Amino acid sequence: MKKLIGTFLLLSITFFAQSQDVLDSISAHSCDCISKLDLKGLEKEKLTIELGLCMMKAAQPYEKQLKQSYDIDMKKVDKGDGEKLGRLIGLKMASSCPSFTDLITRISSEEPSTNSIEGTITEFITEQFVTIVIKDEDGRDQRIIWLDYFKNSEKLLQKGKNKNVTIEYQERELYNPKFNDYIKYKVATGIRYDD
Repeated sequence: MKKLIGTFLLLSITFFAQSQDVLDSISAHSCDCISKLDLKGLEKEKLTIELGLCMMKAAQPYEKQLKQSYDIDMKKVDKGDGEKLGRLIGLKMASSCPSFTDLITRISSEEPSTNSIEGTITEFITEQFVTIVIKDEDGRDQRIIWLDYFKNSEKLLQKGKNKNVTIEYQERELYNPKFNDYIKYKVATGIRYDD
């Protein structure tokens, strides 16, 4: 009986060690993949996709071991198994992969992405806040709200209309009492004069 328990214990330890080796290998390959990516300027959604692709590629050769050890079916990654796999690999990578830590920080940051519009200022609408109307390169009027201080904002009214500019903005949801709802607005965060 002692021999049987000893054998079972030895098999359990060996099985556990192999399971850990699988996760170590997948996280090392995932880290290597992430380190080689050029992620500058990518949106959060695209960053998340790239991370998932690296993990899936690294996990593919260990499909059988993942099924046996962690009940993760690589054919069902879109049905919850992918999230389970991501958590397991992410926990391993968090302590050993600086590229992963940087990527997760970017994905989870609250700062919205900044966009820009090039065009000519055609109008300033002054109500509760100033709305800058710009005719863009396609001839459409774009409305951008001026809520906060940003670099060169003090020059905006001094320079006036009919100036070619590039305005940087972030989309934000603001409460609109007229519609009794939150509406997405373009809020100015920077300006460059092209002349």
